[in-house]
Amino acid sequence: MVEKNPAAPDFMLWPLVAGKVAGDMALSASLFAARMVQIALESADTAVTKYIELTEQEIKRAQKRESVKVE
Repeated sequence: MVEKNPAAPDFMLWPLVAGKVAGDMALSASLFAARMVQIALESADTAVTKYIELTEQEIKRAQKRESVKVE
């Protein structure tokens, strides 16, 4: 008689479980990386906007200085 090993089905499921865990970890890592990129892009956008704003203010100040000198 052949004895049935009750651990055999569990042993066969481990690769599937490991694959599912690895897939979930990869998905989580991808989402984390995408969120970090999104935050970096938002920060860069904010920085560029602020730079443009400050540059425009400086140009206006320079124009006022020139007009004062002409008078």
